[in-house]
Amino acid sequence: MAEERTEQATPRRREEARKRGEVARSAELAAAAALLGALLGLRLGWHGAVASAAEMIRLCLRSAGLWPLTIQSTPELLQLALHHSAEMLMPAAALACAAATAVNLAQGGLAITPYPLAPRWRRISVSEGFRRMFSLRGYFAVLRCLVKLAAVAVVTFCYLRSRWELVLGLAQQSALGAGQGMGALLWGLLIRVAGVLLAVALADYLFQRHQHEKNLRMTRHELREEHKHTEGDPLLRARLRERQRALARHRMLQAVKKATVVVVNPVEVAVALRYEVERTPAPVVVAKGQRLMAGRIRSEAEKHGVPIIPNPDLARALYRSVPVGRQIPPELYQAVAEIIAFIYRLTGRQVA
Repeated sequence: MAEERTEQATPRRREEARKRGEVARSAELAAAAALLGALLGLRLGWHGAVASAAEMIRLCLRSAGLWPLTIQSTPELLQLALHHSAEMLMPAAALACAAATAVNLAQGGLAITPYPLAPRWRRISVSEGFRRMFSLRGYFAVLRCLVKLAAVAVVTFCYLRSRWELVLGLAQQSALGAGQGMGALLWGLLIRVAGVLLAVALADYLFQRHQHEKNLRMTRHELREEHKHTEGDPLLRARLRERQRALARHRMLQAVKKATVVVVNPVEVAVALRYEVERTPAPVVVAKGQRLMAGRIRSEAEKHGVPIIPNPDLARALYRSVPVGRQIPPELYQAVAEIIAFIYRLTGRQVA
């Protein structure tokens, strides 16, 4: 029985999916944004487009009968038509491209990868094709198309029905008035259709995002395997940590040989201090431990003749507050100084 994908995707899995070009992206949302951008471009450049169209019509009418339509003259006519068409459509095309690009970047960022272009046999597999066709994504694509058609039809019907008298009245107006009225009707209809398509596209984006997150989910086994690859085998890491602790304990025991004094809480705690007047302004903790480690520190101190001083309160304070290799804090200077002075008197050394 296959293990269920219940774990959230890790950053590494998301990055690998991104390298393959798999991001949560809706083509419908980009298309809706392009349509809105085109409408905005038409709105902003409407006067220029009308002027360019009027100029092209005037040129054609003025040249009718004077400019022979031959094979030689056809490229010039096409050039003029393309020039005026570009003037009319340039603002709409520019804003449509900018809107589509911005929406695509906002959805999944910039993901440039040749992976989708690589040939894969599964793409031409009949069974794989049927599986995609009858998958949830395929059903949703069909439903999305039907919803778009139905929504556009309903919006168009309701819009024209509410303005039916205005539509019928266009036949009784002048050419200019009818053109202006038709333009206003088309503009209002296009805005409403674009809004409906945008709503459908947002629903499609949410679905694509949900499906993307679902496809990225991992099984517990995959999660464990990824942790092994990224962080190493847990057993090896545990052995490495144990080895590091053993080396640290060995270094501490070696440092006890040169300690000035070992302060103990007779059984539980032992802290070895080293004080060198020429090198450090305050004593340094060179080793510390509890229970078994405390016993080993005491044994090492006895073996090398390091004084052992029982002082439970001081031993616990040093063990809790001072890491190995650090100087003791100022609040413990007095208590430690008394012990070191006592040791110096016993050994006949001068107290600094």
